[in-house]
Amino acid sequence: MGCGASHSTEDKIDSDGIVNGTGAVLAEGEEVQVVEEAVEAPKTEESGAFELPEIEFEDGSLGVMEAEAVENLRNSLGPDELFTDEAFPADDTSLFYSEREETEVEWKRPHELVELPEVFVDGASRRDVVQGALGDCWFLSSCAAVARKSKLIERVIPPDQALHGVGYTGLVVCRLWRFGAWAVVVVDDRLPTKGGTLLFARSTDPNEFWVALLEKAYAKLHGSYEAMEGGQSMDAMVDLTGGLAERFDMDDTPDKRWLLRLLRTASRSGAFITASRKKDEPSSAHWSNDGDWRQAYRTDEHGLVEGHAYTVTGVATLSHSSLGPVSLIRVRNPWANAAEWTGAWADEDERWEGVDEKQRTGLGGHTGSAMHDGEFWMSFDDFCGEFEEVTVCTLGPDYDHDGTVDEVGQVQAIRGEWIEGVTAGGSRNDFAKFATNPQFLLKVEHGAEATEGGGGGLCSVLVGVMQEHRRSRKDFGVKMLQIGFVVYKQTKDPSKPLQSDHFYHHYEDGSSGTYINFREVLARLELVPGHYVIIPATFQPDTPGSFMVRVYSPKPFELTQLARK
Repeated sequence: MGCGASHSTEDKIDSDGIVNGTGAVLAEGEEVQVVEEAVEAPKTEESGAFELPEIEFEDGSLGVMEAEAVENLRNSLGPDELFTDEAFPADDTSLFYSEREETEVEWKRPHELVELPEVFVDGASRRDVVQGALGDCWFLSSCAAVARKSKLIERVIPPDQALHGVGYTGLVVCRLWRFGAWAVVVVDDRLPTKGGTLLFARSTDPNEFWVALLEKAYAKLHGSYEAMEGGQSMDAMVDLTGGLAERFDMDDTPDKRWLLRLLRTASRSGAFITASRKKDEPSSAHWSNDGDWRQAYRTDEHGLVEGHAYTVTGVATLSHSSLGPVSLIRVRNPWANAAEWTGAWADEDERWEGVDEKQRTGLGGHTGSAMHDGEFWMSFDDFCGEFEEVTVCTLGPDYDHDGTVDEVGQVQAIRGEWIEGVTAGGSRNDFAKFATNPQFLLKVEHGAEATEGGGGGLCSVLVGVMQEHRRSRKDFGVKMLQIGFVVYKQTKDPSKPLQSDHFYHHYEDGSSGTYINFREVLARLELVPGHYVIIPATFQPDTPGSFMVRVYSPKPFELTQLARK
């Protein structure tokens, strides 16, 4: 209930964790009782054995270059000179931040590996992405998901960059979304190899290099390749698209039919979906002695890898001759090898014999014959049992769940700041201090359906709060704050911030849930027309930081920051 809050009266909670029917004034003499809690983000996927010490956010400019400087850099190269990136050199300092060393690594340019290298060969595809000896499946599964739309990947790494011949300079430009803006990252095309092959990510076509070069640019933003061991798929997908990424924990989503409908409509609308495998017990995922992360984990009895991130590439419901309707999920392993699901509906499972040829053709491959390419079908029930969480990223929300991204009436973002002793009020465990947090007025217009009396219906709104979390040093990570937000209906003067007395006598109308150290927290709200106040906060008071409020709605709305007198 609202940022981990525990209320003294019984509230009705819907499937999205939104408090409904609240916001009303309590009876005289009664007060709202709230106990807020916070949790640590789960360490799923391929968290490395070494962790960087953390510091407060500084400038967030690690790896980023101004667009004007790129042209100056390109023009400064001599006629036969190839660019070498001194900020991300071709040595162990770019591979590791720990004291670990890797032997027999040679840095080679694409034209030294193949005769005719290209950024893209026949466009981008999810099947391009192959994971190497680095635990960054959370990033690569996101790349494979977004690669379904070539134009989006080509916005991140433009295709008109020569890797040999005329116009070749050894300089590669990538663009990644960083805290509300597209940032330019420049790398040289020297890539780590071992035994004449790429050490890390690669494309299935040896002449194609967009995967390896994009991985290098993302590693530069993190300070080293090793710093990419372990991460959240939702962060990677937002960085690749600038879109909205929502994470759904299987244990916190009891209505699995609702989840299936969401995945089906998201898939139809072209959303990007990843799923993370359960990690049964803590482990230190890291490279083995021979330098290959993949040797640190083995597949289980069903062919899946513990703690691994996969790409969801399809959702379908088919009719089986004896089983009746069956819901299936198509999943891809970023390793793109024979490590595949071996349970029900695997490539060679006999159940496919009960599906007619027309349906099987409509599903594409992996329906009754082994392809050993890391992509496979499994039942939705098995999917829910084997995976821990699902992340869905869209370029815009699908409010009415009709399978298509809605036209967003407005998208607005406002940046704010928690200042120690001034506007860093912390959670509602102290109402007086909580009232000092920055507050944002959201004016919602009439919803999609009008009532008989002429009033507006409910309006769908998606609210997100993102904390600034961009690296500024190679040897330190940025401390991720436990953040959340609460939404209240403004019942008095909308030009004034809410005071502590309001919180004692009103319940919230929505929230992001329990405070957590994610980069961004979101909530889908159904609001009646009127004025609402969004209050972002850190769990602990007097915790400084910067943040951005993002609001999306298919209907017109106004978003402004409330000034304090």
